[in-house]
Amino acid sequence: FYPRKSNIQKDDKDILIDVEKNIKVGARCFLIDKNFPTIIFFHGNAELAQEYDDIASFYNQYDINFIVCDYRGYGLSDGVPDKANLQRDADLIFIHLSNYLESKNYKGKLIVMGRSLGSAPACEIINNHSSKIDGCIIESGFATEFSLFQLMQIDPDKIGFKLEDGFMNLKKIQKYKKPLFIIHADLDDIIPLSQGEMMILESPSQSKDIFIVNGANHNNVIMIAREEYFKKIKSFIDSA
Repeated sequence: FYPRKSNIQKDDKDILIDVEKNIKVGARCFLIDKNFPTIIFFHGNAELAQEYDDIASFYNQYDINFIVCDYRGYGLSDGVPDKANLQRDADLIFIHLSNYLESKNYKGKLIVMGRSLGSAPACEIINNHSSKIDGCIIESGFATEFSLFQLMQIDPDKIGFKLEDGFMNLKKIQKYKKPLFIIHADLDDIIPLSQGEMMILESPSQSKDIFIVNGANHNNVIMIAREEYFKKIKSFIDSA
């Protein structure tokens, strides 16, 4: 985890969600129409919800409501992140946001999306709340942690790592049968394309697709794909 605080002033787009006594986690809402679909998005490591305004504006241009969620210690949030509270908080954040949208009469489809580290909370939500969502999008996500160990030149066998010690994203994907869309760069230097391909291969969904962004790496997928990125997401949501 690479948490950091935000130096951006809190405004009316920011909300703070109670996840534990004296612990709140921030989310930033870009809601423009109650009839549009809504994406609940979990960002990558070292990113902040308050830094997503420019990207959110593109989602809004494609008639999509967009909510970006932080983790403990990130942005306006309290606390210190770890594997266990990231998973617990994902459930609480999703319940809070889905109830809020329902109470405000938002009628569009509900999509959960995770980028990179955000694939873990997204997979946690599809594992526990699939009945409440219409689809899932994973961008630059990981099926297992082994590629991350390889990046850090750590032998998982030497530290006794087993899959159940990680986030178990692959196992959760294997149980999820609703629409799934994977986005991954072919030159991803942090989480290799094979991780995204593994998720598509192992998914039991009858409505699944993968968008491979040629010439992109882990952190410039939107920059390389440009309008095609948002058009494909819009198309996936429309068909979900």
